[in-house]
Amino acid sequence: MYTSRMETNGYWKRLSAMVAPPEGTWLYQDAHYLVADVEIDPAAARRWTPWPLRPVSPAIATVFTAFFPTNTFGSVYREAGVFLHVEHRGTRAIHCPWMIVDDDVALIVGRELLGYPKKLGEIAWKHEADRVLSVASRRGVELIRMEGTLDEVVRDAPPILGRPHRNVRASMGVAVPWLLSFTPREEPIEVRRARLDVRVTGSERDPLHELACGDVRAAFLHRVNLGRSAVSALPRPIGIASPRHYLRNLLMRVH
Repeated sequence: MYTSRMETNGYWKRLSAMVAPPEGTWLYQDAHYLVADVEIDPAAARRWTPWPLRPVSPAIATVFTAFFPTNTFGSVYREAGVFLHVEHRGTRAIHCPWMIVDDDVALIVGRELLGYPKKLGEIAWKHEADRVLSVASRRGVELIRMEGTLDEVVRDAPPILGRPHRNVRASMGVAVPWLLSFTPREEPIEVRRARLDVRVTGSERDPLHELACGDVRAAFLHRVNLGRSAVSALPRPIGIASPRHYLRNLLMRVH
């Protein structure tokens, strides 16, 4: 099929706007993240963390659900996932071993470009005044439920996404699992402390119960703008992640 130069230029402009917008342009505006930091089983943290990353001690995970009302690719969608707190060459970072979304465009962009192991799922999001409820399910199984109330605005809360990331990207088949490094740019709009009841369960396809999530140590509702890193528009490979770990956890990424 013939494609005109004008159509081709339009394609590349749209693609650039999605993954690497101009400096000062936000990829996401007013993104909502409901997050809870919980202690997890150290042995499970080691199983879920690919070499050369190491879980911090005590082993910590950030469980979250999110709502994205405005972004550069035109999807209004919801998301849920887990960030493991890790160390890599003296740098504290986060690694995402599991994530679901309810939008196919967000799935493809996040998985193929940034190494988030996204799968399709169902996420309900309800925020009215000081009450918040979010439920993440997949294939008829409730996996994450976060419910509670919002308290005071916090001025010095740690960022939610604007932290060093260490994700793994590879295609199925004979492929090298690359360790990716990137740090999104984050601008807080408002962060409120939350009192949350957090329940994490699992299934054969999504075995989150293996993490044995403990009591909530800290919880917040973040509203933030998100953009590309000031250092690099795209994530960069910085080494090879453990192929054995990648294969062992492959079914959790695609099952």
